[in-house]
Amino acid sequence: MSTVLKEFTNEDVQVQIEEKAACRIEMHVSVSTNMLKEARKKAAKIVAKEITLPGFRRGKAPEEMVLKKYPAQVEKQLHKTLADLAYEAAQKLANLPLLNNNAQIHFDLKNMRADGASLLFSFEVEPKLPTIDCSAFQETPIKRPEVSDREIEEAIRQMRFFYAKWTSVTDRPIQDGDYIMINLDTIDNGTPTPVFNQIRFEVSKSRMAHWMNKLVEGAKAGDVLEGVSEPDEDATEEDKKEFSPKNVRITLIKVELAELPNIDDDFAQKVGAPNVETMRTSLSNHLNFQAEEKVVNEKREQVNAFLLEKYPVDLPRSLIETEKKHRISQLARDPQFQKEWESLSQEERKSLDNKVEKEATDAVRLFYLSRQLVQDKNILVSHQEVQHEAVAMIQANGHRNVDIDKLSKEIYALAFSKVLLLKAQDHILKKA
Repeated sequence: MSTVLKEFTNEDVQVQIEEKAACRIEMHVSVSTNMLKEARKKAAKIVAKEITLPGFRRGKAPEEMVLKKYPAQVEKQLHKTLADLAYEAAQKLANLPLLNNNAQIHFDLKNMRADGASLLFSFEVEPKLPTIDCSAFQETPIKRPEVSDREIEEAIRQMRFFYAKWTSVTDRPIQDGDYIMINLDTIDNGTPTPVFNQIRFEVSKSRMAHWMNKLVEGAKAGDVLEGVSEPDEDATEEDKKEFSPKNVRITLIKVELAELPNIDDDFAQKVGAPNVETMRTSLSNHLNFQAEEKVVNEKREQVNAFLLEKYPVDLPRSLIETEKKHRISQLARDPQFQKEWESLSQEERKSLDNKVEKEATDAVRLFYLSRQLVQDKNILVSHQEVQHEAVAMIQANGHRNVDIDKLSKEIYALAFSKVLLLKAQDHILKKA
């Protein structure tokens, strides 16, 4: 489908603009006899600079002689010269917003006659963006995660495992209170697919899925067990409906006992606190911060869903492809992903590709919508904010010392996009 948007005419060109999908424009241009003559003259001059004729310095041979001696070279150059003149004249009339300074402009010389020529130009332009109605956003209440003594005690328990003393169990079957290191595969038509490798579980009905607890009970290290995953008996009806049973294979790598350190000031000092009381207070503060952050992040996701659903903006294909390639390259750097990719079927790979493409499309759309909102509402985005976000992104990848002067343009671009989206989200949430 295409739509004729506008037509323009002057003494040199007639221009017809068609809007295609994915922000692509087709510009049909008919040029006059005079423009064709001008293009031919310029083409001859360009060819003259590349050849040598007896009796003339390079570039000084008469146009008629160049046309006579080198018609093929002039004709070849004429196509490009004519395209340059026609595009420049057409753009002066149409003034179409190219996608960026590096936008590719394709042209096709449809025909060329003695009295003129017709050309077709194709290129991407900036998306057409709507005015965002912030009042249309309806926030769904979010329950803040509870932080009680129980959550604090569980956090302390997990910390104790970092300093646990592990003892292998080889002389008896598995029993409650043991810790098992396992590999878990799903088995589809006899073909195993890894779910996870070398993950530790506590053998306990309260900390392990009931089906797994039953399966490993009485087994020993080195055993390979097969069974079917199923929901716990006390799971909600909704969870039971959503649960998809799988044929599974568990490889018991080893069985261990854990001796956890006592909760005393010595332990507190190991984790960076002077005493147990301060450790508990710090943990409480940290867990409450995480709870608040979770609520804020879920609200931001609500804003994203609102923008994507209400404003399905058409986007340039090249931007989606660039974002998709970036995301795939990020995944490819992960050795675990590479290993998982090798085990995927063609159908699973296609599904993953579609997932990455959707994520890339959503990211590009959110960038444009947030940028439009920030511009419409005159919301300030300072260089300092973008720089701070860029540094935070580098540090999140494990680099503590960041040289600001060496931050790449790519990092700045990613940081700018993130700050734009955060500003837009905050504005919409504030107006909700």
